[in-house]
Amino acid sequence: MAVERFLRRSLFTGFSPNITFGQTTTACSFLFLPWRWRRWRHGAEVQKVEEWLKGYFEVKDVITFDSGRSALFYALTAFGIGPGDEVLVQAYTCVVVVNAIRWTGARPVYIDVGDDFNMDPAELEKKISPSAKCLIIQHTFGQPARLSELLAIAKAHNLKTIEDCAHSLGARYNGKKVGTFADAAILSFGSDKVVSCARGGAVVTNNELLTIKLRDLQKKLPSAKLKTVAQHLLHFPFFWLGRATYTWGLGKALLGLAKRYFIINRVIWPDEKRGRQPDFFPCLFPNALAQILIPQLTSLEATNDHRRKIAAGYGALIVDKKIQKPLFGQDPGCIFLRYPILVEHTAKVHTHAEADGVFLGNWYDTPIAPKDIDMAMTGYVLGSCPKAEFLSAHSINLPTNIHIQDRDIKRIVQSIHT
Repeated sequence: MAVERFLRRSLFTGFSPNITFGQTTTACSFLFLPWRWRRWRHGAEVQKVEEWLKGYFEVKDVITFDSGRSALFYALTAFGIGPGDEVLVQAYTCVVVVNAIRWTGARPVYIDVGDDFNMDPAELEKKISPSAKCLIIQHTFGQPARLSELLAIAKAHNLKTIEDCAHSLGARYNGKKVGTFADAAILSFGSDKVVSCARGGAVVTNNELLTIKLRDLQKKLPSAKLKTVAQHLLHFPFFWLGRATYTWGLGKALLGLAKRYFIINRVIWPDEKRGRQPDFFPCLFPNALAQILIPQLTSLEATNDHRRKIAAGYGALIVDKKIQKPLFGQDPGCIFLRYPILVEHTAKVHTHAEADGVFLGNWYDTPIAPKDIDMAMTGYVLGSCPKAEFLSAHSINLPTNIHIQDRDIKRIVQSIHT
């Protein structure tokens, strides 16, 4: 049994779940072939990404930035959001969303969620004040939010609207792609998102005036620092090797050293956890990362179909009454970026699964994630969003990424049955 476990490959919900050998070789070609160095920051690939997404969403424009958090910051800025304004955002979210709001000078107002992990329209109605200027609608885990109700409330109160599609590229609401309902939408190409090139983001919009403002803001941005691009590119060989050797302990040590000495990028940098803006972004989306992204865009629908298939497998095999499956499990519009379950004791399930080489996700284990942020600076008041607090205390997410195959579903389900 010990030998079998030693040879068994590790399975991950996170840990750069979309990474492939092809992406890694592309990154290494930029790192180690001198004639490609001049294309790290500038080239034709960024425009190709924008044009592809523009055609996919059938919108007037898609404007790229270095990250989803920068895209959100500039969308808010283009809407004129600033000091004295309130931005309505759900709890059960990430601190980078909160930071983007705070960096405009506005104040985040937290709305509780429903059983679908998305904003509850009834709770939204309770929190709107005369200072509210914008509503951010998050589609958690790729499950579309209750857009009809939320947008109707926003219209009644003259709120600008932004869809947060960081989890939901390719999801649909009533047959129409999410990201095309609000005044604007933001995308993220971070390492754990629907498509991943280590770092990147974009704003999707049909609003001509907003497009003009965003393009003007984009033109004024500096190029990414060479050191920063190198960290993003090094993400690929380090994570490729780290995942492959994690079972034997080598991968964990390798990734630990790379993060400790800032050889590779961080999902959230230390300054961001304290609410401060790092000095190396916002900036332009690097050309090298855009080239890594393009093949993932062209295979997006097949990848999302795979996620749905794996989710259906979980739904069929999870029979333990102590595990609550997602209530939106049959929604054809959900892409299941991750498959969320609710359990009584999350730490016990994580430990049991890890003993079998299954490393499960914890989006989100606190109302504003991650746990090691300065919660005081977020303005979140404990007890103000009880449903979000309950879900964050009891939710675990199972992997649905391209590395999870049919044969892995049974093993993962067995690992969570404690």
